[in-house]
Amino acid sequence: MPCCKRAFVTVALGLSIICVTFAGAAEGTVVIEKLDSPAVARNWVDITSVRRVSVYLPPGYAGTTRSYPTLYWIPGWQTPASREYIPYLNAAISSGRIPPTIVVHLDVSEGVIMMNSTVFGGWADFLTQELVPYIDAEYRTVAHERGRALMGHSSGGYAAMLLPLRYPGIWGAIGLNDASLWAGCTTAVPYDLPEYFSQYGDLRGYTQAWTQIAIAMTPNPQSPRLFDTPVTGADYTQIKVTWDAHCLWRPTTAESQADALSRLSKIAIVIPTTLVSTNRMYSLLFTRALDEIGIEYAALEMPGSHGGDRPNRFIALAEEILPTLRQGHPTAARSHLDTWARIKASR
Repeated sequence: MPCCKRAFVTVALGLSIICVTFAGAAEGTVVIEKLDSPAVARNWVDITSVRRVSVYLPPGYAGTTRSYPTLYWIPGWQTPASREYIPYLNAAISSGRIPPTIVVHLDVSEGVIMMNSTVFGGWADFLTQELVPYIDAEYRTVAHERGRALMGHSSGGYAAMLLPLRYPGIWGAIGLNDASLWAGCTTAVPYDLPEYFSQYGDLRGYTQAWTQIAIAMTPNPQSPRLFDTPVTGADYTQIKVTWDAHCLWRPTTAESQADALSRLSKIAIVIPTTLVSTNRMYSLLFTRALDEIGIEYAALEMPGSHGGDRPNRFIALAEEILPTLRQGHPTAARSHLDTWARIKASR
């Protein structure tokens, strides 16, 4: 039996956290970047290739030459890059709860999963081959996996866990807020998967997300729905293997990713105390899988609904993972890794 290395902490959210004091907190600045992405342009459902990205620069950034760690944040389903976190970031940095950090907020307002897809575009490529190199080139970052963290909420949380496993060496720490860890798991397939892709626009959000995940995992351009499932595909065995490899709470999946998981300096997971209409069950299954292979993590049990109190959860995750990153230097180094392809080639 592997040694249990988990850390479960119940966090009470109240005025003591919310009033870290916004009053008097030094203010960071926000830059809105618009990147025309060749990877996203590969989609054929009219998702714009011009991606809006919000870049938060910590207080004092303009007056120094130092480098900073970078935190990438993927919001939940159909959520734009939001300013709701900015006052909390200002307060947390000013009070010393978290170190000064560059924060990159993605925009997924169309409802997208950060996976490569022949239908919806190359979202993993956008993040790993286009956005990270751009941010490292334009801003004074710690351009190393130990200088980058990836966090996300809901479907963005699933991507925040999946991407570092598929692309090890880009991010060094992970934060998940009630992540959609049901993705890829045959036990969570919705009853109303479409028979025809033309039905996509009429589907509820959960089923749209599942349709995107299925197309990314097991595409089939000859099928009216454009994907196969373990039930409908001709090659049942291989399709089941592919789906299982994306179901991150399965113990065998976690075991197969042990090397990538062990590279991470911190895995922090917010788990709502509420069971109904949250992903609590899947987060607990994931922590059990991590326990079985001896991977350390911090589980923060916090009150509220699936989407409740995101700013405080964001700061709680950042407080766990940012101290494990390199904190930068008085004079920024300008070297950076350009693409995931270059990272692979350097090994």
